[in-house]
Amino acid sequence: MSTAVLTPPRSAPVQPLKPHRWTIAEYRKLDKSGLFHDKRTMLLDGEIYVMPMPSPPHNASLSLTEEFLRSVIPPGHHLRNQQGFDVGTRNDPGPDLAVVAGAIRDYSQSTPTTAVWIVEIAVSSLTTDTTIKVELYAQAGVPEYWVLDVEGRQVLVYRDPDPRPAGLGANAYRNRQSFGANDYVSPLAAPTARVKVSDLLP
Repeated sequence: MSTAVLTPPRSAPVQPLKPHRWTIAEYRKLDKSGLFHDKRTMLLDGEIYVMPMPSPPHNASLSLTEEFLRSVIPPGHHLRNQQGFDVGTRNDPGPDLAVVAGAIRDYSQSTPTTAVWIVEIAVSSLTTDTTIKVELYAQAGVPEYWVLDVEGRQVLVYRDPDPRPAGLGANAYRNRQSFGANDYVSPLAAPTARVKVSDLLP
């Protein structure tokens, strides 16, 4: 009596799982569906992040900085507060404050893709604001980007964008400076104006 030798079936090659990277168009459709409800979100490299509830220090610094920016905005520009900002097809970092060219109604059917000046208020978001977002704003050609480091009592100023491959962080801007609470800063968009850093902090 012969014994048959069973050959095990060949296993199919393993296909690695790939995450779905959302486009800005898909992201906006999700928002319109009410999925996010009252949550504030942002899209970074196709991934959706839910932002933590802003703290009182964040809100205070945001309001103080907004007040200053409104007082120095150059003619032909306006200020956007925590609104959309498209970089490429998979990024909407939702900056805290952005000074953009044109009037408010110019963006009633579209979202800005560049700005003359962006400010982020960093309480729990310092790492993201000084790495991922630096690259995105340089890619968008934003000439000046401020990160108001609330806990560090300083403002980090990035100027002269130099878009480079992802992963280079702060190197995406050629000029990087930090100003302490007692220092004064003059923005490129309003070179005759200046503000003491402590006046922007809670």
